[in-house]
Amino acid sequence: MALLYSWATKEYLLWEMSLGQIILYNNLGIEIKYPVPTTRNGHKRLVDRNYSELKAIQDDMIKNGLIDAKDEWREKYGEV
Repeated sequence: MALLYSWATKEYLLWEMSLGQIILYNNLGIEIKYPVPTTRNGHKRLVDRNYSELKAIQDDMIKNGLIDAKDEWREKYGEV
């Protein structure tokens, strides 16, 4: 932890901070030190897309036969 924050010595963490605070500062430090890329190989990540973009991707995959339409599964197994 002291590698991320110079003030975060073992003693300070032990006596002055709660476990939740330690986890919070650790997560923030890791995000700052190792940022998550917003693109991968020039493409946006799926979590960064909105619903309409995801729906268009899903419809395109169904049209190309890469994934099955859920209608067949609903008829066979019922609504889940």
